[in-house]
Amino acid sequence: MKRLIAILMACLMLAGAAHAAEWAEGTSPARPYLGVPAADLKTKIGYMLAYPKVGNAAEHYCDTLYIYLPREDLSLGEGRLSVMTGEGEWTGVSFADAERVRMYPLDEETLADVRWGGGVGVEVWLPVSLPMGDGAWIEMEDACLVPEDGASLAGLPKGSEQWRAVVGGDYGVGGLRFTHEGDDAPISQPAAGDLVKFELQLGGGATMAAIESADGSATCAEGDSFTESGEVVLHLENDDFQWTVYFLDDAGNAVGYLDFDAGMVRR
Repeated sequence: MKRLIAILMACLMLAGAAHAAEWAEGTSPARPYLGVPAADLKTKIGYMLAYPKVGNAAEHYCDTLYIYLPREDLSLGEGRLSVMTGEGEWTGVSFADAERVRMYPLDEETLADVRWGGGVGVEVWLPVSLPMGDGAWIEMEDACLVPEDGASLAGLPKGSEQWRAVVGGDYGVGGLRFTHEGDDAPISQPAAGDLVKFELQLGGGATMAAIESADGSATCAEGDSFTESGEVVLHLENDDFQWTVYFLDDAGNAVGYLDFDAGMVRR
């Protein structure tokens, strides 16, 4: 979390020392920093810090979106957040889905780091992880977040690139989802007999990849070594599963790795 906050704050390029979790003179939920115009919180969500985005890319893989808001009068509504690409909706989540969206008050340490007097965080776990690169953006319907008075707040409009979600790196994993065998629709609670599918991307110093499941809980019918980018399909042998994707150079040395396990879907 500290790394996430540091990345978010670096994007803002703000000067000044951190302060205690109280609103500094001239700031408020509508104007969280001096020198910015006040937002109309009766009609708009207002200022927010979002991750990942341009200048704050996730590295190699991302299945969770983070939103920090400098206001505390909000609750989760029933609107839909959509991850869009040039081909249409990549994936989406209703803010009414408690298994995939949670809101929580920011703790004192976090508030001091972002220099706010109050605020909330929202985490959105995606049914399909973000694609690699910068080709996705986020849209949010007006009813995603609802203030105490029940007014309709403007979200992120269709076609807007206000929040372009970026997953950086020459290599990585994109589009990861769990499915039932014979059905490509993503599922929330995978178990033994289900599949995990993802797009493996090789590049830069990573010229090959190896998949290892130490306990054999995830297997691949096509073998465990890959020299080309493309879709990988794993079969889950146990309810409690784990595997690692190692990215290797020409000499077989690891240049990076990604760990996956059942905890990523049982939060």
